[in-house]
Amino acid sequence: MDLGDASLTSKYLGMTLATDPTDGRLMACDPGLARECDQNYYLSGLCYIFSPNLGGFTHRGRPGYQECLKANVDLVFLFDGSHSITNKDFEKILEFMKDVMKKLSNSSFHFAAVQFSTVSQTEFYFSDYIKTRNPDTLLANIKHMQELTNTFGGIKHVVKDVFNVNRGARPDAVRVMIIITDGDATDNGDIEEAKLIIRYVIGIGGGIQHPKKLEDFASSPTNDFVKILDTYDKLKGVFGDLEKKIYDIEGTSKQNNISFEMELSSSGISADFIKGESVVGAAGALDWAGGFIDLKQDMKDETFVGNQPRNQEAKNGYLGYTVTWLLSKGNRKLLAAGAPRYQHVGQVLLFQEPDRRSGGKWIEVQKLEGTQVGSYFGGVLCGIDVDQNGEMELLLVGAPLFYGERRGGRVFVYHRKEMTFQMMTELHGEIGHPLGRFGAAISALTDINGDDLTDVAVGAPLEKLGAIYIYNGKLDGLSSQPSQRIEGIQVSPGLQYFGRSIHGVMDLGGDGLVDVLVGTQGQVIMLSSRPVLDIFSSLNFSPVEIPVQEVECSYQGSAKRSGVNITVCFGVKNLTPKFLGPLVANITYILQLDGHRIKSRGFFPGGKQKTGGNVIVTPTGSCTQHWFNFPVCIEDYISPINVSLSYSLLEDKYNGSSGKNIQPTMRPVPHSESKEIPFEKNCGDDMQCEADLKLKFHSNGSSELQLAPSSSLSVVLELSNVGEDAYRVHLSLTLPQGLSFRKVSMLQSRVPVSCEEGSLETALSSWVLSCNVSSPILKGGSTVYIQMMFDTLLNSSWGDFLEMKANVSSDNEASILLKNNLDTKRIPILFPIKVMIEEQENSTLYLNFTSKGPKIRKVQHVYKVKTQEYKDAPPTMDLFVVVPKSQIKELSTKNWTVQTEPPVPCHLEDPEKLPHFTQAHVSKVVFRCVVNFREVTLVLVSGMVEITEEIQVSSMYSLSSNISVIFNSSKYYHLYGKESAQSQVVTKVDIVYEKNSLYLYVLSGIGGLLLLLLIFGVLYKFGFFKRDLKEKMEANGAIPDGTMDEASGPSASAEPGCTEPLNPGEEKGEGSAEPGCTEPLNPGEGKGEDSAEPVCTEPLNSEEGGDEGYAD
Repeated sequence: MDLGDASLTSKYLGMTLATDPTDGRLMACDPGLARECDQNYYLSGLCYIFSPNLGGFTHRGRPGYQECLKANVDLVFLFDGSHSITNKDFEKILEFMKDVMKKLSNSSFHFAAVQFSTVSQTEFYFSDYIKTRNPDTLLANIKHMQELTNTFGGIKHVVKDVFNVNRGARPDAVRVMIIITDGDATDNGDIEEAKLIIRYVIGIGGGIQHPKKLEDFASSPTNDFVKILDTYDKLKGVFGDLEKKIYDIEGTSKQNNISFEMELSSSGISADFIKGESVVGAAGALDWAGGFIDLKQDMKDETFVGNQPRNQEAKNGYLGYTVTWLLSKGNRKLLAAGAPRYQHVGQVLLFQEPDRRSGGKWIEVQKLEGTQVGSYFGGVLCGIDVDQNGEMELLLVGAPLFYGERRGGRVFVYHRKEMTFQMMTELHGEIGHPLGRFGAAISALTDINGDDLTDVAVGAPLEKLGAIYIYNGKLDGLSSQPSQRIEGIQVSPGLQYFGRSIHGVMDLGGDGLVDVLVGTQGQVIMLSSRPVLDIFSSLNFSPVEIPVQEVECSYQGSAKRSGVNITVCFGVKNLTPKFLGPLVANITYILQLDGHRIKSRGFFPGGKQKTGGNVIVTPTGSCTQHWFNFPVCIEDYISPINVSLSYSLLEDKYNGSSGKNIQPTMRPVPHSESKEIPFEKNCGDDMQCEADLKLKFHSNGSSELQLAPSSSLSVVLELSNVGEDAYRVHLSLTLPQGLSFRKVSMLQSRVPVSCEEGSLETALSSWVLSCNVSSPILKGGSTVYIQMMFDTLLNSSWGDFLEMKANVSSDNEASILLKNNLDTKRIPILFPIKVMIEEQENSTLYLNFTSKGPKIRKVQHVYKVKTQEYKDAPPTMDLFVVVPKSQIKELSTKNWTVQTEPPVPCHLEDPEKLPHFTQAHVSKVVFRCVVNFREVTLVLVSGMVEITEEIQVSSMYSLSSNISVIFNSSKYYHLYGKESAQSQVVTKVDIVYEKNSLYLYVLSGIGGLLLLLLIFGVLYKFGFFKRDLKEKMEANGAIPDGTMDEASGPSASAEPGCTEPLNPGEEKGEGSAEPGCTEPLNPGEGKGEDSAEPVCTEPLNSEEGGDEGYAD
């Protein structure tokens, strides 16, 4: 393209582009228009405005162009050569002068040098420098004078001898003198002749006694023109400060005093163009403080706008690095200008354009400050008209070098509030790319998703090979999450820096949709937009309600089930009406039953919980049919079955180059639908089930809780539903912390019940057991009995009672019917008493009385009472001892006593006044001992047994004592049973009758002799003693050896010497007692007239009691 001016060389034209959206004109700028000015380079811009068809430029301008107005400068070095300066330091002064001359050799400077001491000597003139510009040659033969320091004389020498036209000085040049000295002047005078010369003084070393006197030789302000150094080595670092002064000098013309502040403006580094009005950034203006240039429509006139007021803080801020118009409705437009290096954190300034008709000025209205050092906040700017109403509501500020949370780059979104903007949200790239440069490019996209709102693309060129993010607009701003992230490697593996620049306002594919252009290294990628569809769906069921008989557990499995038919329909709506191609969507979908449950209550054919398929949808719509059935038994048939439908486009490969067969996409909203199909309700004509529950504790449960390491508690609840079917019946039982739930069961019913331990109510020291009764319906008119078993926990604290509260509820019970849903029960708590009573071996177990023996004997019964320590045991317990009281005339008991170890008093008690004793104990003697609850207590029961009459007959009696422990049975119980807390000792009393037997012995002897004689007589009569009989017997073999065996002789008859013992219950005649063989009589035996009744007491029941004392 012919740019029409051969004298202008453009190397970077197109580096900045801006399009006027109102008429399609294009503005292209080159910010690198470089040119030489007196061996220096100026850098400004060159901009063109092209017609919409790019047929040629219509306007051309050079914003910020600065003519070469450099001034000539004649500089004289006046250096000290006094004797106080060593030769080594003198050489350092010469090196300093050579260094300055070499660094300024390509400028408009001419140099001369004068050494001063006692006298002054010109080392070389300006004319010498013009002939030989080599500093080494000019300063090669200088000799150190080593005399006084006549500074005034040296200045006068320079004025008269050196700044002389005949010596090469230029009449139009700015005159500069650099004075280098090491001490105070040794002469006097004035410098009036040198007032028009710019004087820069450098004082070195410790010879300067009065530094203030150096200011007499310097220009004003003296603070800027006097430099004091402590060593000569520091001369090397002076040039930096001197250079700034030199440039200030070089940039001033003596003739017109014009400022050269735009030499390096780089105007055109950014640009924006709208409604024929254009602005370009000038980031290098004002010593890189920057600004922007407002160009008139013909680009012949311009206005520079910078920081106001100008200050040192704005230096190197790069204001104008980016600029963007912000359209306003009914008001003058705003302009945002970025200064990404302002104070190292960045800044964005908002200006209001001037009133063009009245010739007003630009007004600064707001500052947006960056927060992170080096983030380049304001390096990228983009204004967004979200709802396309002609006013830009959003300002996006890029900070591509921002770092945080392992993400590189940020985009800050500001929302408009009248004439200012307020921070709304932040956008950031994908985690894991700390150097991704997210926000390096930001571009507004003409609506690409069909919602009539502007969308935004953000580039991140260093996220691997680069990526762009698409953010969709919404009525209140911009989505905080991207709808798409497109990586460069997805487009082509060879791309680099994908997303460096973005543009998305034109249809390049001819399909009626806007395409997005993405810049990469060396090429531009076009991403085609896809038509956006809105898919709508519907679900219909037949039947509309599930018959309960198909899912109840009592339903016959062999009967045929009808199941449920589902009709799924899809329709399509085009959200991008500008699309010119055919509108067809290939959809894949999934149907799921009870997706929120682990186990579904319905199944598609094959026992599947899910089914699906593919369907082609056109604008006329498409439908498909499905069917599902149920298992044999469903527990929950109150909650409706949830049928969910999810669908998406089937992503097929297509030929995008044709422009006609572009795969559509769906609107970015949830593509799913959920619908419920209920179960039938048997609740009468009104179809409203009203339950009426009643709850109470049943008497079949435990009446008391006996605490023990393994004790348990049974609770039975009676639950009735006197109304219609109750749904999801929930039972809660509040219990003390000492109980642990073991199991629950239903008595006389198959209604299911399940319980689980609920929350702990710390403040009330209780917890809640939650139960579900029936699953899920408790039929109307039914009554169930629920048994719950609990175990007691060790180390729990208990009171006298435990209290339980039961409450029942359902989903369909009216609040006015809840009065019978609550019941409370108190159960007494019994603490265990561990008592064992044993009889001791030293107790008297047998006594006998004879006619010749003693008539009175002592009896003692010894018991050991053992207890086990228990924290809730009573402090004392009652021991009741019952002793016999003789009621027969032959035998009497007396002097009964009860003693304990450790000793405690025992008292006699009246059995008739003791509630624990029966009528059988009235004739007994009862002692009561109150003992401490300790481990071992010994109890000694002693008394006397006496024979009161002569013994006439033998007899046997039993004397027994009983002991038992009695305590408060409403609070305590026997852990080992009542039998362990009572014992009995029985003493057998044998009374022996001795008869006079001498006459019996004599008569017995005489009778025996007579009998013997009678036997011998009989034997003799029968010839027993004859010999032939003996021989005959021997012949018959009766006596084999002829002798008679001793055993075969007549045997003596046994004489009975003892009568057999009487069996229990035998009746005896008078005087029939057999001494030594009489067994103790059992209670109830029949006796003869003279038989004696043994005195024996029955064991006491656990309720018996008595007092300790003495019985006579």
